[in-house]
Amino acid sequence: MVVALASSAATGYRKHILVNRGAPLVNQIRYDPIVKKRVLFTEAKKRKVTETTPLNFSRKPKGL
Repeated sequence: MVVALASSAATGYRKHILVNRGAPLVNQIRYDPIVKKRVLFTEAKKRKVTETTPLNFSRKPKGL
């Protein structure tokens, strides 16, 4: 799945990367050529992310 990363410096610069479906939201520090600095890039569009449920290790009797 192709995801657009938007610069947090509000320059309008975007980068596109490939991400597996169900992967957590992506935040990366990359170079923004408009500001000429390394800035934080976050996902521009919201997408559905699968929620991980914690494993249940409680020891309950099987009959109950």
